[in-house]
Amino acid sequence: MGTNAGAMAIDVEAAAKRRPRTEMVLRAVQPAANLVVRAAARLGVDPQLVVWSHAALGTAAAVLIAVGDVGAWRVAAVLLLVKAFLDNVDGGLARATGRVTVMGRYLDTVLDTIVNALLFAALALHGPGIWGVPLALGGYALLVVVLSLDYNLERRYKALRGLVPRDAVGIPAGAPERWLAAFRGFYERFLAPQDAAIDRLDERAFVRLTRTPYAAAPLDQRLAWNDLWSTSTLVNLGLTTQMAVLAVCLALGAPFAYVLLVYAMAAYAGAVQLTRVARFRRGGVAP
Repeated sequence: MGTNAGAMAIDVEAAAKRRPRTEMVLRAVQPAANLVVRAAARLGVDPQLVVWSHAALGTAAAVLIAVGDVGAWRVAAVLLLVKAFLDNVDGGLARATGRVTVMGRYLDTVLDTIVNALLFAALALHGPGIWGVPLALGGYALLVVVLSLDYNLERRYKALRGLVPRDAVGIPAGAPERWLAAFRGFYERFLAPQDAAIDRLDERAFVRLTRTPYAAAPLDQRLAWNDLWSTSTLVNLGLTTQMAVLAVCLALGAPFAYVLLVYAMAAYAGAVQLTRVARFRRGGVAP
């Protein structure tokens, strides 16, 4: 790519990920993220370098949480805010510069999963005595479910409305085959089953309510089940918000409070699903 092409044809807004609803925290940082995307595109920054960079920041934050005091926790809070910011740069940079790769589809998700595990391992050290580890393990498992539920209900909403772009043919690998195989294998072994499980559970709930197989049900019924309310009520549980909440807890000198907040978020997500069933039974349909 020549310098002029890199400088001229960068439409950051068009390259932004389209979502039915956007996290409130992300609305505040997206304009600044777009500026960074534009600058990084002109400098020729590799989107995968951005991913590795914010993963390194998250890892450093986990170390500071584990071994530090309140001063170190506040540094960790800053690192996590920068991580969350950069996490909203890499995808836009790849799309804006035409450097979407197969590896990029796995790298961000896999590294975020690993960094989240490291953060919860660090938080476990600050829990209430012998309960710190089991509570942190349970919190991590619940966070994985909450994030997966948020992602998959939005995916189902968009798929029914034709808002998910078809897989492009000829996307470059973006990494040596052995690296790509390792990240794809991690994703398929540990993350893809969650997506499949949520799909199955969501469709089973629909079948119990309608007595009709999901694929055979009228489109208007499926649209009413996977409606805007079902995904917009979860959007503020996304990873950007999670990192911001953890950063606040660290800044206040109460790191383990975040683990307890994750339990509250999971309870909220469960309440949303119960309310969703009640709304569907009443015939309350959102767009």
